[in-house]
Amino acid sequence: MAQVAKARVDFALRDAVVSAIAAVLAWVAAHLLWGHAKPTFAAVAVVVCLAPGLPSHLKQTWSMLLGCTIGIVIAEVAWLLPEHHPMLRLGCSIFIALLLGCLVSPTPVAAIQAAVSVLLVWAMGPAVAGEARLLDVMTGAAIGLVFSQILFTTDPLKGMSVAAQKLLHQLGKGLEAMQLACAGTDSAQAEKALNTITQAYSNLSVLQAAIEQSDQSAKWSVRGRLVSDKVQAHARRYGRHAARLYGASLLLGEGWARTLAHADGAAPDALQRKLNTLVQVLLRLEVGGNAAGPQQSALLQQLMPLVQPVSAVTWQSMAVDSARWRLVDEYAVQVAQAVVALLDAELGVHDATL
Repeated sequence: MAQVAKARVDFALRDAVVSAIAAVLAWVAAHLLWGHAKPTFAAVAVVVCLAPGLPSHLKQTWSMLLGCTIGIVIAEVAWLLPEHHPMLRLGCSIFIALLLGCLVSPTPVAAIQAAVSVLLVWAMGPAVAGEARLLDVMTGAAIGLVFSQILFTTDPLKGMSVAAQKLLHQLGKGLEAMQLACAGTDSAQAEKALNTITQAYSNLSVLQAAIEQSDQSAKWSVRGRLVSDKVQAHARRYGRHAARLYGASLLLGEGWARTLAHADGAAPDALQRKLNTLVQVLLRLEVGGNAAGPQQSALLQQLMPLVQPVSAVTWQSMAVDSARWRLVDEYAVQVAQAVVALLDAELGVHDATL
């Protein structure tokens, strides 16, 4: 739990700091530009635009502006209607705002902001929450765009590399636990190791979010455009092979745990050596930065013999139930191939069979 909490804080820390600074500036700017005593909505708009964990700050900003505009317009029109049945008028306004918000944008924030704007105009009156709210929101959105697209644009390559590194490390820890379970032929410990591998799904989700955010950064930020081609190449490779690596690791862990529970004796030495190599590489291999260094290339070269299954001759020489363990070996081969495919462009390893 402590590791998960630390990972979440590390992931959100930068965006949280930027959001806090931008919110203060948006409050001050709206007060100076429009004379609003308490421009709460300007600060709220910045937080909505720059909140941690968003795949794209640009899409979030655009959807928020659309939603606020739709809600304010609908609420202003509703104020012109007869005052009979006010709750019915409010309910219909929220209903229409939600539908239009979903129509103009697939992201939930557009519909949410549309409905919230209706409620605020209804509660505070159009003079206070109508045009004034829209001006504050536009001010906050403008500052949010400046911060996210120019001043504090994230490094798209680094974001993907860090997320991929965490995925490799989590899978390595899970396979390391599986290795310990195999050494003691402990099927219960193997199930715990399998759970550790399964938890890497959260790391995969973070990587997928980083891929989407990097793709948007390459299109809409100054920093991203400078390395656009490289970002897109990395995004395509990570997008193809990260899910493949997670799936193969999960199959390997599940196959090994199931086989350990039903087979007599320990795993064959050849498979244990293969698992040991996978663990060493996943825990020590770095992604991005100095990934093309001699040490990293040497680690990846350790994987190359693992991309081929154990030979039939070797299986015949083993006094084990080869049918079950051969399937485990196939999963180990898939993991090795996925790691090589994920990193081959960075480390200069190319294999047509991957």
